[in-house]
Amino acid sequence: MAIIKNLQSRVGVDVSYHRIIGININYRNRKILLCVASYISKDKRFDNCEPLEVVDIEVPEVDFDLFINEDPRGIAYLWLKENVEGFEQSIDDLDVEGDV
Repeated sequence: MAIIKNLQSRVGVDVSYHRIIGININYRNRKILLCVASYISKDKRFDNCEPLEVVDIEVPEVDFDLFINEDPRGIAYLWLKENVEGFEQSIDDLDVEGDV
């Protein structure tokens, strides 16, 4: 699973394939951290290239309950598309081959 959306990385290079490579849920402190890796393209990702950029995105505490009793990965992708600038109107890539 991934998001396909052409965005510019922090170093000025376009990246178009974004996948969540980590979700850290701290139930005690009600904090969620999403680790998102961005690749130049889907082909580069499946050619085992390293991501061009990896960023941690903190989910606000007010959205913590969205992740409870749900598939955290599915909710995380939906949350990214609805709450992170740049990911709106993106395309879902539901290909799970090789996903972690």
